[in-house]
Amino acid sequence: MKKAKLSLAWQILIGLVLGIAIGALLNHFSAEKAWWISNVLQPAGDIFIRLIKMIVIPIVISSLVVGIAGVGDAKKLGRIGFKTIIYFEVVTTIAILVGLVLANVFQPGAGIDMSTLGTVDISKYAATAAEVTHEHAFIETILNLIPSNIFAAMARGEMLPIIFFSVLFGLGLSSLNAELRDPLVKTFQGVSESMFKVTHMIMNYAPIGVFALIAVT
Repeated sequence: MKKAKLSLAWQILIGLVLGIAIGALLNHFSAEKAWWISNVLQPAGDIFIRLIKMIVIPIVISSLVVGIAGVGDAKKLGRIGFKTIIYFEVVTTIAILVGLVLANVFQPGAGIDMSTLGTVDISKYAATAAEVTHEHAFIETILNLIPSNIFAAMARGEMLPIIFFSVLFGLGLSSLNAELRDPLVKTFQGVSESMFKVTHMIMNYAPIGVFALIAVT
């Protein structure tokens, strides 16, 4: 008889609860807390974050190229590319709103004596922000969609330029004849499927990563 295995969702939930419990427990042992955070919990959490960041760009590029090149119809491709960018913008906006709501609800940093913290001169940043008008911000948003160097954009993790390039590359690939197109599509399809396998492997580490991140928080 096979033993029942907890689903990944339950494992992550358990890791979250344990992280809260261990984090609360460590607050009562200030001497040991710093050692556990710097040598165990923080590295374990950072590993999980780095693994997630590592797979994002290959998945986005390969999935978009395969999806767009496989459609073939230019009108459909244009709609897919437009919807992809709109979807990314909407999700980003929602994430910002959720972050603002949570920040107002939980008020991180409340109770900290600001006079004990070091001060930094931010006048140069304030001056830069004051120079940016609404029109310039809109133009910059449009220009930022187009990467001057796609590899630099990848290195910086700039998703909108990466999506824009992937859509254009998929459009160009779809316009080739089948003899040239199909081998490349199969290659990107192989990359996409491989990255989803890698994602599955990384998610097996998610309960530990969530536990460590919550405990540190």
